[in-house]
Amino acid sequence: MKLFGRFKKKKVIQKSIGVQKKINDVAYTIHSRKRTRGILVSVDTNGNVKVSKHPRISIEAVEKAVLAKYSWIVDSIKKQTSRPKKLLAHYSVKDFKDNKEKARILVKNRLLYFNQFYKYKIGKVYIRNQKSRWGSCAARGNLNFNYKIIFLPSELADYIIVHELCHLKEMNHSVNFWALVSQTISQYKILRKNLRLY
Repeated sequence: MKLFGRFKKKKVIQKSIGVQKKINDVAYTIHSRKRTRGILVSVDTNGNVKVSKHPRISIEAVEKAVLAKYSWIVDSIKKQTSRPKKLLAHYSVKDFKDNKEKARILVKNRLLYFNQFYKYKIGKVYIRNQKSRWGSCAARGNLNFNYKIIFLPSELADYIIVHELCHLKEMNHSVNFWALVSQTISQYKILRKNLRLY
């Protein structure tokens, strides 16, 4: 008679501990991973240099590979660090609390201004703290806006507000929808493209 059942051993997942190295003025971190074939050098959006290698590959081999790619690494760091950080991706609870009401005032004032032309029935207006949307329109007629709209150039803020306002009439991005937007924001195509930079 078995008194005790078998206990399954839990797999212990060990995190790869990076080895810090430096060549000239460029610091980089080496990680050993079994799934990595060869040596992979990458530069993230913050300009951090990371090197992944198979455990069997020596540190000396990595150093030679990094030296061979040194010019590319320096250029990549410059590109990444000079690229403007996207405002939309920024997330801060403190910023949200500090600027929520300012955003609400801006949005409501501009909605009143543009709705003198459209004359749509607007439901409730909400100010959100989001990382992927500038605004949205619910089926009930409620409008949602990202508080970070107050940090945008005024013409882009107006484009977002009119965009969501027009969804009260057309809940899609059809030709009819864009025709509505163009009635007050004639340069919407350019503004739509520029908004992607934020």
